Amino acid sequence: MSIDYDPKLQALFAEAEQALDREAFTRGVMHRIDRGRRLTLVLWSLVGAVAIACLALLAAPLTTIAGFASGLLPMELVEIETAWLQQLLSPINTVAAAIAVGALALRSFYRRIFTR
Repeated sequence: MSIDYDPKLQALFAEAEQALDREAFTRGVMHRIDRGRRLTLVLWSLVGAVAIACLALLAAPLTTIAGFASGLLPMELVEIETAWLQQLLSPINTVAAAIAVGALALRSFYRRIFTR
């Protein structure tokens, strides 16, 4: 083992022994935090502006789709002549009920396949 010390290592140890300027360190950290906050605010503002613009462009088609869906969902799947039977089966004899049962079946299938 040699007694010669590495000059780079000596410089690192000498630098570590110097007193830390706490005020400068605190100012630097706070400056970086404030810069990050400003950047986050600007980015979220841009995301919000783009989202509002996209919603404004999609408002008419979405309104049309919602109107079509509100007319389609309560339609009966099967015509039932008897009034009391029609009233009894009305919650499950609609397009909305068929979509809900289909969604539940897909969810159950997905859980069986991917959660074991």
